[in-house]
Amino acid sequence: MNLLARQAESLFWLGRYIERTAGLARILLVQTAFDRGRAQGTNWDWLLALYDESEDFHKRYAEIDSKSIIHYFVNDAEHPGSVLRCLEAARANARALRAMISTDFWMHTNRAYRRVKELPEAALRESRLTNTCEAIQIDCYALFGISNSTLYRDAGWRFFNIGKQIERADQMSRLLDVRFAQIQTGAAEGGAALGDFTHWSMLLRACGGHHAYRRLVSGPLQPENVARFLIFEQSFARSISHCVGELEQSILELRKFCDVPTPTRLLKHQSDLKDMIHLAKDDPGLITNLHAFNDAIQRRLIELTDDLGACYFEIDVDPALVTIDATPDLEEPEWIQPAGTEDEFESTTAPSQETKSQSQGQISS
Repeated sequence: MNLLARQAESLFWLGRYIERTAGLARILLVQTAFDRGRAQGTNWDWLLALYDESEDFHKRYAEIDSKSIIHYFVNDAEHPGSVLRCLEAARANARALRAMISTDFWMHTNRAYRRVKELPEAALRESRLTNTCEAIQIDCYALFGISNSTLYRDAGWRFFNIGKQIERADQMSRLLDVRFAQIQTGAAEGGAALGDFTHWSMLLRACGGHHAYRRLVSGPLQPENVARFLIFEQSFARSISHCVGELEQSILELRKFCDVPTPTRLLKHQSDLKDMIHLAKDDPGLITNLHAFNDAIQRRLIELTDDLGACYFEIDVDPALVTIDATPDLEEPEWIQPAGTEDEFESTTAPSQETKSQSQGQISS
């Protein structure tokens, strides 16, 4: 069966939007855990800085308070990055794929969207937000479980997995950047540095990595060990390194098993991303340059997404199979700042899928 470009694109974005929903729920869980038990509470505006949403937020909200920010990120129908809009986009892509996905997958996608759309106001209160976010995560876990059990393992499955892994790596980089955003906006108490052990423990729990981390590392929790676990641990499914490895495997399988052409520039971008992570692993100053590293990861993932769109979703693909060019050695990781240069906080916004007419070209024969 031929896979149309529009079907490949819908599968790609279906995986991305489900993972993006889960990632945003994790970020909100970190905030609610960080806020719990503090007499005066904490600032919530660091969430706007983390996703570079301050300008859009101020256009429609008069005050920066927890109630407004929670509404903005959970069920604001006019905010493209809200949980509601992400699930709405996932549902739209699932509907376009109705002939290719199981009934269970479609029904649960529709159900997850309607649950968020029908959330009562009480569910968005700070005291109940943890339960709300946990329920959203469970819906996303269920969707990935259903997809793993029912999606046919052809090129479409690879595109779905590519979208999921790109978004998962991006969201993990944002989760690791939470502390930097809090420091930049004054939400971190006393401008505390990266050595807040409670914060790093919450990060592990928010991404489901606490027990896996404790199986590998004993003794007092060290921020650098946590950061390196969440970036480099190949056996942890949400680490950036594992996601990049799965991404590479899916791209190679498109060519090897599905006869889908793989342009050299796409393989080059994938190779560059892998090399950047390899260099970071040997960088003793990674923890002090963590924001710059996360920002570099997000930029590379955006470039890779753009290439995927150009190669498979928007134009006809050259039928000739191509091989990867040799990747030049990098002398110094690009995220390291020159001595004496202050880091400027600039969060890169993940790309969103826009409504557009899609190509009808065939991906495979």
